[in-house]
Amino acid sequence: MISGKSFRVGIVFAIAAASTISCGETKLTQPNLLSDVVAVQTFENFLNSPQQESRELLIDGRVTDIEWAVTGDPRIILVQGSGREGGNYYVSIRSLWTLDRFGHPDAIYFLLQWPDESEDRLERPLVTSADVIADNGDTLIDCHAGNDALIQESNWHRSTLREDKATIEIYSDSVGSYPADVWRWGAETTDPVTPVNGAEFAGAIGDGDTLGSTTHPAGAFMEDLYDQGAGPVRDEGRWTYILDNFAPGSNVPLRIADKGSRDTRLNRGKPVAYSIWETVAKAFLPCEILNPIRIDDASFRDKTWNPGDYVPSFRSSFPTKSQLDVVAKGAWVAGKWSLEIRRDLVARPQSTAVPPPPPWSDDLQFVPGRHYSMRITIFNGRTKASSRSVLIPLYLKPAP
Repeated sequence: MISGKSFRVGIVFAIAAASTISCGETKLTQPNLLSDVVAVQTFENFLNSPQQESRELLIDGRVTDIEWAVTGDPRIILVQGSGREGGNYYVSIRSLWTLDRFGHPDAIYFLLQWPDESEDRLERPLVTSADVIADNGDTLIDCHAGNDALIQESNWHRSTLREDKATIEIYSDSVGSYPADVWRWGAETTDPVTPVNGAEFAGAIGDGDTLGSTTHPAGAFMEDLYDQGAGPVRDEGRWTYILDNFAPGSNVPLRIADKGSRDTRLNRGKPVAYSIWETVAKAFLPCEILNPIRIDDASFRDKTWNPGDYVPSFRSSFPTKSQLDVVAKGAWVAGKWSLEIRRDLVARPQSTAVPPPPPWSDDLQFVPGRHYSMRITIFNGRTKASSRSVLIPLYLKPAP
């Protein structure tokens, strides 16, 4: 990310929309900072062509005017770094809340956009110094003869690389009272966890990986926490990532992406470079001489393990219970992250029962017309530093 005092080619546009160029001037001036976020009312479905067919607002990280223009100009919020490398820069925020097709309050949405010079998706991966084939083509490892260098502890270490991530805290009123919802998005730990198409991956239905594939097929999930004043505690349910992909006191991977059949070859459709999908992963053994990441990368002729190759430190898994509440997806393009977020106004267990089950006790419920407050923290994986906003008023504005 960049300091608020400097601009670089390729990321100027990330805040240029919020800036103004006065008559006769050729340089961007400081944006007009707004002190509040107003969520406007709209409908869960929108019309997207002259034929007037409707489709649901999509959580896919791809920002379109037809989805977000209804909010008007974005709010431009200053986030400030606590340390020298954290930096001060601007985050663009849009928000809306929706009615379903019957006119009942449905969900709240946020769009966060911020500048970042690099896309950092790896969270402390496991890195090897082992080599399977020498430069002259000789095989260096014969696992059947007892040479188990691939799984020797001395040949692995945990990298200092970190993922880009964002945290949103939403408080019960306009002055920041508890309880508060805390939502955390991570470029590796939460973002790849999208549902899969049951027709494409037949075995996924039994694993539960298809849940949500008909509503937000590209949407993943944010880690959901609840803070009653003593610090945030994770909501009930399984998280989107499994700690850890290594045994206690070790840096040797436990599992890697399986490339054995069509159902597993595609890692359930997840990017192998930073995701190991738990339900189709396989054990990492001494004779596992091919690196799944290199297999997927055509730029490498040598598909075996080489010094510097890595394995993700976490395994991805579909969340359960209250961890399913916050759907989100981030996309990095040309020096800017765009993060789309959706949560039901009233978060409750997923059910078709009538009447519906009571809301989760570990979630803040949103009421149109009420005032809340929020705070945003952005963590830059490259600089390993955070930048945070002040407490921002949030208002769910009803239609006039």
